[in-house]
Amino acid sequence: MRPPRKHHSNMSRHRQSHMPNGTVPFNFKSYFENEAYIFYGYVGPVITVFVIIMNVLLIATIIKGKFRTSTHAVMIAIAFADILTGIIPVPFNVIFFSVNHVESFLKIEWCYIFEICQIILPAVFHLISLSLTVALSIERFFVVSFPLKVKRFCTMKNGILFSISVIVASVCAQIDTFLDVSYEPVEIISRNRKFTLTGCRRLIKTKSDEEFITRMFILRFIPCILLIIFTILLLRKSSDIQKWRKQSTSTSSTTASLERMDFAVSLIASIACVTELVTASLLLNEHLNSQYRITPSNALLSGIIYVAYMTVSPINLAILCFLSEKFRQTFKEMFCRH
Repeated sequence: MRPPRKHHSNMSRHRQSHMPNGTVPFNFKSYFENEAYIFYGYVGPVITVFVIIMNVLLIATIIKGKFRTSTHAVMIAIAFADILTGIIPVPFNVIFFSVNHVESFLKIEWCYIFEICQIILPAVFHLISLSLTVALSIERFFVVSFPLKVKRFCTMKNGILFSISVIVASVCAQIDTFLDVSYEPVEIISRNRKFTLTGCRRLIKTKSDEEFITRMFILRFIPCILLIIFTILLLRKSSDIQKWRKQSTSTSSTTASLERMDFAVSLIASIACVTELVTASLLLNEHLNSQYRITPSNALLSGIIYVAYMTVSPINLAILCFLSEKFRQTFKEMFCRH
């Protein structure tokens, strides 16, 4: 299926009786009116390449270093979710916003591809990443709260099962996202009547502001509240358990390593929480103004937030390299054999 060529204002509506007053077939003019396409077509793909490299290095370092705890299993799951959040919209964005600069109407099949690749799946995988970050905080709190049960329960296998459970629960909580928007075919004819195409009209499922706010609260703000709670509990418990760790571990370096991992998880959770609170608040305010419509301001804000998510994603690798000596040494060995 070939992407549409760039067409300008030579298209006009046909069979207008099938369209409500003031409604036009779906197009990308909103993305080009205020330069939002720059974030989607140029900045986003470049940052996504960096995100993929950093997260692949994170996964490779964990595997090479033989880190076999549930904490590292959840971190790998977060890395995969972040990779998918960034990479899924890239082919569409490059084709439509970088290469072709498509401002005109889309064929009906491309409308569905746009909705799935540009809006639905990136949001789904981002919220999966957020849910997994909450799971990481809870898992680490369990580690410091029940140190004698760590070897039995906090294994790589259990971490994988835990991550899968969180992913399934997150997807189920977002299943209605796939039903929020649909497309209706609309026949469009050029003004010179030389060609026609079957475009699309974007149909938005009617939801009250209360319904949207409730959904935002469940999917975005409750995870942030949980991150705050478990981050505070983790730091307090980690401080309380230090004396026991010094007595039960063979070396002081082992105790310090465990303490730094606690702090690393707390830092990862804190950054994710602050980022989500800011972006979710902006999205909520924008929705109350746009009501799911893709306006110029909505397109620009979504592009900026997409870039912000991608920019924050690689921080996990930097935190682990900075705080974990074993992780940092394993990372170096991947590039320096001697």
